Amino acid sequence: MSDHSGASATGSRSSKDKYLVVAIHQIMEEYGWRGIEKQFGVVKHHIIYVKPGSPLDKIELKSNIVGNHMDVDFFGMTPEKGLMDKVFDFNVRVVRKTFEIDKYVTNDLKVTNEQNLRNTIIVAIKQLEDVASKTPGDTSEK
Repeated sequence: MSDHSGASATGSRSSKDKYLVVAIHQIMEEYGWRGIEKQFGVVKHHIIYVKPGSPLDKIELKSNIVGNHMDVDFFGMTPEKGLMDKVFDFNVRVVRKTFEIDKYVTNDLKVTNEQNLRNTIIVAIKQLEDVASKTPGDTSEK
């Protein structure tokens, strides 16, 4: 499905990564996460999500384009419980996922491997929510 010939891959790299970020955003919203702040850049994108009823206050998605890959950091923020959380960010957990752009967006800007993308995002969210659900003050897992 992905054309790795490179014919127009370089010319549309920035368009392809934006399509991938939009696909990730749509999946996040399908799972109840509402995007409250969105910033799309040339090589970096940043979106903040909230979801009522989640053990997380918010998830910040920060992506960075590195060659033909996009590194996406999912920052899960739990409520701050005290000064130590504010000073040392004990209330923040990060899950990084790396996506090969050409695997998920074709040269004609169609999203492919959507189920794989969906599964990867669900796993990242679940990892963050599982850590947030642990006993308050437990910072043994980072």
